[in-house]
Amino acid sequence: MSGGAFDYRDNVLFDLKDMVAREIGLYEYGGSDEEYYKPKDPRTLTYMKLICEELGKLGKVLHSLDWYISGDTDEEKFIKDYETINHLEDK
Repeated sequence: MSGGAFDYRDNVLFDLKDMVAREIGLYEYGGSDEEYYKPKDPRTLTYMKLICEELGKLGKVLHSLDWYISGDTDEEKFIKDYETINHLEDK
């Protein structure tokens, strides 16, 4: 079947991750001249990086779930993927 249970909308999360990463790069490397987008508090950049990481993790988990729901993989594979992506395999 090769996925498609979510009409491939889970890919939007990867697109958003890339967009946030681009904004991080603009800030870190001075590519933006926009004064409104010059975070003064270092937590802002830290939180942006965390959002980027979470979007990537959620995109991977949803991709695995998509394959499971579509019949491309089995339930055990989905569970293993979820636990690996979320670092739960050792807990």
